[in-house]
Amino acid sequence: MDYYQRQIIGWLAILVGAFFLAKSVARRREKGQMRELLGLPTDKVKRFRNFLMQRLERVVGFLFILAGVGLQLYVVVRQAQKFEGGNNPREALGEISTYLAIGVVCMLAITAAMHWVCSYSARRTFLEIMGYYIVRMGYRIGDDPQLMVQVGEMLGVERSENDTVETYAARIEQSLKLDEIRARLLAKGKLPADPLPPDEDED
Repeated sequence: MDYYQRQIIGWLAILVGAFFLAKSVARRREKGQMRELLGLPTDKVKRFRNFLMQRLERVVGFLFILAGVGLQLYVVVRQAQKFEGGNNPREALGEISTYLAIGVVCMLAITAAMHWVCSYSARRTFLEIMGYYIVRMGYRIGDDPQLMVQVGEMLGVERSENDTVETYAARIEQSLKLDEIRARLLAKGKLPADPLPPDEDED
């Protein structure tokens, strides 16, 4: 098989992989999203089936793209060998394996870094928004004991046996630095005399 034919097959494999990846992302339709937002009953078996289908499509898409990239690298290496007067398919495969291994290591490193950054950013943003709603909308964190415990763990606020819901919630709110949030909102003129209704659209 000529090199250009291998390149065509490689690009087609990448195209097929990209199709499956795009299909796995765009599976959920607008009507399904609206039913979920409105709290209407949904077909749970169908949702679980779609979840499995999306996972399979992602795996298939990645494998096709990996195969296409590998084939493209093979063609590049063999053409370089031919230009230099060599012809060693095994050496080409070994070189390609090295390149792919380096790529996989880079992907894993980037994934780990993204996970750390997203976890840190999500925690910080969540706590800031939580403090905002407590100040701006009069939200009572003690009304949701499970969330209160989670926020307390995120802030490192330990709970003793003598704590009541009110005292533990008060210490959490103190750790959220509500005074600083209240001062910023007052400076921006965004703190009304009465709490906003829960469904009001805010800037």
